[in-house]
Amino acid sequence: MKNTIMNPKSTFTFFLIILLFTLETRVGYSQERLQPGKVYNAGEEINAPMVGLTSIIPEGWAGYLPTDTEMLMLANVKNPEGTIYAFAFDDTMDDIRARLDLNIKFEVENGIELDRNGEPFMRGEVLALELVVKNSTEKRLGYAEAKCADYGWCVMYLMITPEYMYEESKKGLIQFMDNSTLGEPTLGSMYANFDWPEKLKNKYLATYISNPYVKKNNQVWLCADGSFRSKIQQKGLGELSKKYKGNRSGTWEGRGIGSQGELILNFKKADPVVVRLELKDDKLFIEGNRFYVMEHNCK
Repeated sequence: MKNTIMNPKSTFTFFLIILLFTLETRVGYSQERLQPGKVYNAGEEINAPMVGLTSIIPEGWAGYLPTDTEMLMLANVKNPEGTIYAFAFDDTMDDIRARLDLNIKFEVENGIELDRNGEPFMRGEVLALELVVKNSTEKRLGYAEAKCADYGWCVMYLMITPEYMYEESKKGLIQFMDNSTLGEPTLGSMYANFDWPEKLKNKYLATYISNPYVKKNNQVWLCADGSFRSKIQQKGLGELSKKYKGNRSGTWEGRGIGSQGELILNFKKADPVVVRLELKDDKLFIEGNRFYVMEHNCK
């Protein structure tokens, strides 16, 4: 029996959903969604709240999420021939053991086939298995470990490496697994800690226009010193569009923590206006209409 890791129609499907994890990395107090193609260095923490996974990139390794795959990959910094594939799936440890008893073969996305090299064994609470690459021009070995939580999720880390790098690469995988904890999954928003008053400083907001022939738009410049300028030319900003067209200025303040917030514009010689803000899929919506956001130097 053979399992193709990247093929959801294979006999033994791992339910590779790493892209659906809302993976984040934490550096200091900041929190950032994992971006495809971006490199994450040793010591950086990754957090996958939808499966309750937290881990740290091991020393000597770099992690990245390729744009054309659905699993997190770690590469050895000194020699990229050493690779660790990291993914999660909805399963239990008993089910994993039962499948391994069927003498399953593994095939990664580029056609590399691996077979068991001995019996699976427990390393503490982690299930481990040594592997050998069957169809390689040079001798390459594999090693895999799996860990499960009480909430229905497991993680598996699979290493493939030339024989001469085996012990070094295995050490990195074990460190990555030992750094990994599985807690209760949460469906919390990736914007749970988004600070509107801070994030709106020195920002230029402009109407998102899909029609290139439309020349008029709404623009607001928000400065870090609390001042603003606006140029309102069309609908789409609620009361702001109706009463405050043209070029105006005043002071602003932001309110809220999380995916939704408010922007208060205090106009000179006019009543203040409150507009509703919301983040959806990394896009800004003001009063339900999409807006561009860009950095702006108010000097």
